[in-house]
Formats: sequence, structure tokens, C-alpha cells
Amino acid sequence: MAFVRAAVLANYLDVAKAVGVDGRAQMRRVGLRSSIIETPDALIHSDAVVSLIEETARISGVDTVGLRMSQPRSMSGFGVVGLLLAQQPSIRDSLQMVLRYLPLINESLALHLEEARDHALLMEEVLTDTVQPKRQTIELALASNLKLFRNQFGADWAPRAMYFRHSAPAAMDDHQRIFRCRCIFDADFNGMSFARADLDAPNPMADPVLGRYAASLIGALPNAARNSVATSVRRLVHLLMPLRRATIKEAAQAMRCSVRKLQLDLAGESVVFSELLDEARREQACQYLSNPHFDITQVASLLGYVQTNSFTRWFGTNFGMAPSQWRKLQGKEQQS
Repeated sequence: MAFVRAAVLANYLDVAKAVGVDGRAQMRRVGLRSSIIETPDALIHSDAVVSLIEETARISGVDTVGLRMSQPRSMSGFGVVGLLLAQQPSIRDSLQMVLRYLPLINESLALHLEEARDHALLMEEVLTDTVQPKRQTIELALASNLKLFRNQFGADWAPRAMYFRHSAPAAMDDHQRIFRCRCIFDADFNGMSFARADLDAPNPMADPVLGRYAASLIGALPNAARNSVATSVRRLVHLLMPLRRATIKEAAQAMRCSVRKLQLDLAGESVVFSELLDEARREQACQYLSNPHFDITQVASLLGYVQTNSFTRWFGTNFGMAPSQWRKLQGKEQQS
């Protein structure tokens, strides 16, 4: 079970009120006390947060609740890690710190940076233990990531493009106001692209002394330990799978180690790569099949399969039925 800092809900009650929803009642529905918002460093179940935000959007009929929750936010939303991030010499260093201290920010978040020629791509996914919509949470997380860049480059900085796996909203006003760039929906991944040179542009506000102080504070925290290898690989698999690159070779390359070393590290945690891949596919298969916008061929591709038949056989082995049959049964359950 993954946890996230209560700071993620800092302005939830205000947004809920603005869209005509009783926010406190909704928090009780998912097992959260509204007073938890007053303790931003408290850890709460990430699945409860996802359910809360998605249900608020559904009840209100407002499909930009997540984006509205992202405004206004500052680096303080990252907690003590935010102090460390703000003092890093470059965005590249800040992103490395984010990956290192994800357990202190959001355990359900998966991030991966890729570079090619003159552009960079920051991919992101929100992992949940239960099958549920994640549109609002994804958009909240993507908008929050902009804070890292705008903290260094100023409020006018904008990425080259934003990518969303979900479909476009009825109106694009909030997306254009916040992202100020081209927004591509029904994409293979969630993320944003930007100029590669931005990664290493010097941060004029960086203070090495303050940075070392922040690092000492974080080091003293009981849950500041690095992620397990299996947890890091699991996050990578979720990000690389839609790109048909969820292989142990790609994972090792992303983690800057040899395939053999990664195999040994996973074995030390009693895990093998194929198990993590199967686990990710089982989780995402239900997510994708629950979305009527994806046909079976698209679902197969998003799970990393070149041939739909291979996906159908795998699904039958794991779920005891064809994916089309599973989808029909889910539709009947939702209607009843």
C-alpha cells in the first residue's frame, strides 16, 4: 500500500466548495479526516486520495478538479524535500533528488526521464492498488511537476508539449491557462517534453550551504531510505510498458547498471523481473479495459504486446476469460 503526504490535499476543500461538492463529506466517504489537511507531513493512503479527487470530479461534472487543485502551489508542497530541490544547481539535479526521495513525497508516483538530441521527456504514472480512474490525479501530478521548472526559470516557462493517456476534456481553458503549450490526449504515456538544454541550465537561486542543511534534515528522517530495487523497477515497468520497452535490458539501462547486476539485486529481494512485469500487466490490463475508449488491440499495445493474440492468451491465463468477455462482465456490473 502506497502513501502520499497530506499536503496534496492542501486546497481540496476550497476546490470542492467551488465546484459545489461537500468536500468534508467526501473525505469521510474515503476514510479521511478533514483535519488531516492541517498536518501536511502526515501520510495518507494514495488510493484514498485518488478516489476522493476522481469522485469529486464525477459528482460535480467538472473534469478539471485535479488542475484546479494544482493552483496555487509552491515548492513547500514537496515538504522538507522541497527545500532541497530548490537549492539544486540544475533541473537535472532536482529530478535526481525527486527520484531518490519519492518515498517522502508520493510513494505512488513513477517518474522517468529520457533524452534525445535537443529534447527531453519526463514521463509519469500514478500507481494504485485498486482499479479506478486516475485522470484528475495524473493532471494534478503533471501540473505539480511544473513547479520544479518554474521555480528556476520563472512563471512564464512552458514545456514544448504535454501528453495525457486519457481523452481531451470538453473545454481546454484550464489546460491552456496552466500548461501554456500544446496538449496531446489519447497518448501512449503521461508526461511532458521540453528543451534538453533546460536540464543543465544553472539555477541562479541555488545555495549550496542551504542545500547541505536540507539534506541533513532529510537524512535524519526515519523513512528517508532509498527505494528498494524492486520498487524502482516496478515504477519503470509501468512507464516503459506502453512504449513496448518494458524489458530487463531497458530497465537496467535506465538504472545505469548491467543486466546481470539488476538480476542479482532483484534476486537479493526474492524477486525476478518477469514477475514484476506480469504484476504490472495485470494491474494495467484492468485499468485499460475499463476505459471504453481503448479497443482490445490498443490495450494489447499499451501492455507491450506486438500481437493481440499474445495478449489474449496471456489474459486468459491470468483472468480465466478473454479480455472482451471481462469487459462485458464489467459493463453489466456497472449497470446493475
